Amino acid sequence: MNSKSFFGGVVISHEADAVARELIHELHIPKLHNLAFLLKINRCFDDHQALRLWLQRLLDDGLAQVDDLAIQARARLMNLIP
Repeated sequence: MNSKSFFGGVVISHEADAVARELIHELHIPKLHNLAFLLKINRCFDDHQALRLWLQRLLDDGLAQVDDLAIQARARLMNLIP
């Protein structure tokens, strides 16, 4: 995995950041505080930060690989968001 960087006080990989940007744009995710609860991320983070942390967790826990992170994340989000 490539190096990690800070984004709004959140440490994430460049891959997680790229996928988060893609999903934020594609799914029109606003910068609110509702998604963190659904993703089981600390609610102190706004939705963009929570999404980045969640994506990084998927990578770190081996629940997704860099190559299929966007596909895995999109499928999981579609099951969470009504």
